[in-house]
Amino acid sequence: MICLDSSFVVDFLDPEQEHHDDAVSWLRSRSEEPLVVPVICAFEVLRGTARAGEDRFERAVGFLRTTTVLELGLQGAISAGDLDGRLHSAGAPLSARDTLVAAPALEVGAPLATRDRNFQAVPELSVALYDADGG
Repeated sequence: MICLDSSFVVDFLDPEQEHHDDAVSWLRSRSEEPLVVPVICAFEVLRGTARAGEDRFERAVGFLRTTTVLELGLQGAISAGDLDGRLHSAGAPLSARDTLVAAPALEVGAPLATRDRNFQAVPELSVALYDADGG
């Protein structure tokens, strides 16, 4: 199982993105893995593509339907709150948004595919950097 961050989904879906080829190649080499996406990432992708036009929005919807979207719910909020507290106490807090991405990946035990290196500050999180510079 692989958890996809917004950066990955945007790069994968948009051939004009600098890291599109990196994302496509990275995912192609893991084609048998089930894909999950935190609900906040699904929203971010849909929000951006809706603003870019109906074709991009429909393409994003189609891709997200091939994944399992990880809902937040109370247990997810508890996990995210606990993670935020632990990271803050360790002097390495994430933004609220990034905490809401990392917590569900941790809950399901999936590596997080991202370009955002700040997730490496989460000790228990397996971070899969897919760009040519890091992954």
